[in-house]
Amino acid sequence: MNNHDLSIHGPSTYARQLAHALRDGFRVHALLYLFALIVLMAAVLELRIVGLPLDLQMVMLFTGPVLIVLMIMVLGGLAAEMIRLARSGYRGSVMAALSAKLRNDYFAPIRVANGLHAAVFMTIYMSGYTFIRRAIPLANPFSWDPIFSPADRYLHFGSHPYEWVAPVLNHTWITFLLNVNYNAWFFVMFACWFWQGFGSRDTELRQRFLLGFTLTWFLGTCVLGTIFSSVGPCFYGRLISGEDPYAPLMTWLQTANGEIRIWSLNVMDKLWASYESGNGLVNGITAMPSMHVGTSILFVLLGFASGYRKLGWALSCFALLIFIGSIHLGWHYAIDGYAGAAVAGLGWWAAGVLVRWDRKLRAAAGISGENQPLMPQALRNFSNSAPPAI
Repeated sequence: MNNHDLSIHGPSTYARQLAHALRDGFRVHALLYLFALIVLMAAVLELRIVGLPLDLQMVMLFTGPVLIVLMIMVLGGLAAEMIRLARSGYRGSVMAALSAKLRNDYFAPIRVANGLHAAVFMTIYMSGYTFIRRAIPLANPFSWDPIFSPADRYLHFGSHPYEWVAPVLNHTWITFLLNVNYNAWFFVMFACWFWQGFGSRDTELRQRFLLGFTLTWFLGTCVLGTIFSSVGPCFYGRLISGEDPYAPLMTWLQTANGEIRIWSLNVMDKLWASYESGNGLVNGITAMPSMHVGTSILFVLLGFASGYRKLGWALSCFALLIFIGSIHLGWHYAIDGYAGAAVAGLGWWAAGVLVRWDRKLRAAAGISGENQPLMPQALRNFSNSAPPAI
């Protein structure tokens, strides 16, 4: 008998199963909760030191897209299921089959419990993370750009990296498409997070990604971002007096923006206005290391670790374009990207060590987890594996 089948057990049994799954989930996610609480406490302590009030506005940047991406992924999964049914020659009621998919897969008690715990832990973490990010210029005023800029040029044979790529990329539509890809990072990030966060099994891979994701952000932004406080090429001329070596790059972006919308410029203006005023929903400037690049490398590691090689290679191409876009759009020095990739590798390794240790403790206590990862139906169709039957 399928413990997840609501049509067999009914709402009351489902409610009991969900309650048990939620209760057991606290121990399953204990390591994640512990890390999130440590980050939050560190943030509260730092804010008391620098004199900033607690502000939960930035959490909206996480919770809002979470709901949107969740709806998109559920609808995408149902659409993929309809295609699978059509290809398999299914003769029954399509609506009944889709309803069963919702009941027995997307709303299965363990999946719902995993998703809720992942969301709560992430909200706690994001509260602390955004506090620390906002406090960076107060804890350590921006001062590293005059060091990073010449270092970036020296390491790239006497030319700034944007100058290397300008002959190929300084075309309006190429710039626009790189900006589209850069913005798509948000959706890829949430898709990977949902894939693991809302998994129907608690796997070692799931725990490693969720912990590695938050560890990478914490090490990259909260630790290194505070130590190496910098604003990046796009804000160099607004912060550093004298000649701006990135003026030609920003001039090109403004020229391209005159023909087609380059959204990065608008985001830059909002970030700088928030920095000057000290408030606003779009808040917090930090360039070193690049977390767009760092997290994109983390997605690559997740893709290959999951066993879906096509997905891994697709995410590799995506990460490369993010790196190129971070330079061409003026967000980062190239060395920011190199550092971000290194931080991602460190975060992934450290998460693996911690998760294996935690799972040994859980096994000793009789709390075991599944061994096989489950890919959402919409992503499964990308691989060579056949989708499961209903």
